Amino acid sequence: MKIVLKLSGKNISPHDDVISLPVLEVWNRQVQIAVIHGGGPQISQTMEKMGRIPQFIEGLRVTADEDMDIAEMVLSGLLNKMLVGMLWRRGVPACGLSGRDGGLFLAHQHQVMKEGIKIDLGRVGDIQKVDPRIVQALWFSGFLPVISPVSSDGNGNALNVNADWAAANLAVSLGVDRLLLFTDVPGVLADPGDPSSLFETLSVRQIPRLINDGVVTGGMVPKLQMVESVIRGGVGDVFITGGNSLPFLGKLLEGGTIPGTRITG
Repeated sequence: MKIVLKLSGKNISPHDDVISLPVLEVWNRQVQIAVIHGGGPQISQTMEKMGRIPQFIEGLRVTADEDMDIAEMVLSGLLNKMLVGMLWRRGVPACGLSGRDGGLFLAHQHQVMKEGIKIDLGRVGDIQKVDPRIVQALWFSGFLPVISPVSSDGNGNALNVNADWAAANLAVSLGVDRLLLFTDVPGVLADPGDPSSLFETLSVRQIPRLINDGVVTGGMVPKLQMVESVIRGGVGDVFITGGNSLPFLGKLLEGGTIPGTRITG
């Protein structure tokens, strides 16, 4: 089995083994796993410490040149190596890299139009092309890739790419069986304020109707649009759940039921 596992920055802590123990359990089952992580809260905290004010437009971080340096430092440096260290401590042969390494992610600048006016978000990118050979080489050599979503623009410059979309593009390129998204929400909810309104299963055919009928709103809309592209790209299924479900990763891969939303073709 091949899986891509995406971790929200809110799920990453240096003080526990909530991440390393479940990943170790899965790794010991000979599952080929690639981890992609975000780091939004940590980037904002570091920016503020350095006298910068985080700004967002339509949920996307405005990333000036100075902010890109901070984002890359936090994502590809601090958090990536923290995760690698946590996994090595448990005996998992993790190898940290970013989308810039080995030409993994080639991106172009993201464009936002608002009321007919182009909004400059700075160094924010959309992935154009994935070259998965470095991930495949690491798997072949017995390593677990831990990937920062920072990507290359093809001219040696870094672009800040959303970790969900980085995970989605990598999952399709690798042809994995499953994409697992451990996020800051428990799954897809009919009512964001009511955890009991969780959709346990969805078909990709239901996604446009849920969006058009306004059942899902806000940040879940682009997430589900991403999921739709992943399923149509050949990935078997996508599972969205909260970070507090990470200890049950092994149970999920055994076919067990844990809180979250499973989306299939």
